[in-house]
Amino acid sequence: MELKAKVLVVGGGAIGGLFAWRLSQSREMQVSLVCRSNYSRVRTSGYLINSAQFGQGVYRPYRAYQTVDEAVDDQGGDFDYVIVALKALPNIYDSAQRVERAVGPATMVLLFQNGIGIEQPFVARFPHNPLASTVVFISVKQVDDDEESGTEAASGGPVVLRHGGFSFLAAGLHHHPPGSGAHDTARLRYLFDAFETSGGVSTIIEPDIQPYRWQKHILNGSTNPVSVICGGSTSCQEMVANAYCRKMLQDIMAEIFVLGKKVTGKPFPGVDGIIDPQSATDYIASIPVPVYTSMLVDSQFKRPMERDVILKNPIDLADKHGVDVPHMRALYAMLTMIEEGFSR
Repeated sequence: MELKAKVLVVGGGAIGGLFAWRLSQSREMQVSLVCRSNYSRVRTSGYLINSAQFGQGVYRPYRAYQTVDEAVDDQGGDFDYVIVALKALPNIYDSAQRVERAVGPATMVLLFQNGIGIEQPFVARFPHNPLASTVVFISVKQVDDDEESGTEAASGGPVVLRHGGFSFLAAGLHHHPPGSGAHDTARLRYLFDAFETSGGVSTIIEPDIQPYRWQKHILNGSTNPVSVICGGSTSCQEMVANAYCRKMLQDIMAEIFVLGKKVTGKPFPGVDGIIDPQSATDYIASIPVPVYTSMLVDSQFKRPMERDVILKNPIDLADKHGVDVPHMRALYAMLTMIEEGFSR
């Protein structure tokens, strides 16, 4: 019998579903999913994925579960890899605690989450496991029933994902047990080879992944909160088309550039040609299809937003390193008030 690596993806939304699909193309991987709100549809009908990069596909996971406990009870644990694709909401729940039962002595944990400072809770809870911090560069969303999937999805059809023309994973070992660095890097490379060779996903492994995380934060840390303040159904392209909003975005991005370089002590890698605030807003304007931030969608549905990992953690680092970030502080104050209003 062929021995496959056991992979558990925790979080069956757009990111988790898309990358589970791509990893499942490898015969060396046995990929299961833990879903929450879309569990019944994933288990019954799977995913219908419309991808500009990979074409259209239907993906039915090897196993779909509603909780991590169910996955462990069914498969007996011993997962080789646990990929965390949950929203990073440390003010609401502890992501590390949510996946704890799935993490065995030999499990490698990979974080497919947004934001800054997301790794420490995992290091604290799993000090003897390798932890790979992974930065996900992709445009993918779970489509609302009434937008694209129609009555079939509303009556229990597949979860519909819409994916753009690129997918790129940048990762590095944030933590590993003493003496296991070379072995754990080889394990990470084995997984990423499957993503790349079988799944068609571009990958890179870096000794220090934090410059990549800050690189992505240039867009995440600016467009996400500003889109909520703008309200309505404002796309990123609409924001940069407005001269006043574009200037505000660039001012926030300038704070992120200064803070990120101060924290990491290194230049950013320049993914997508983004090397300064001007090139960042030019890049947004060049994207041919409208892009809507995840934080905007969460605000529209009155769901908790990733405000702590997007704003509060960077503000705390700014205090530590003596960097002035007045725009971040203002945005964080406004988002906390907006989110408090969700419960009224």
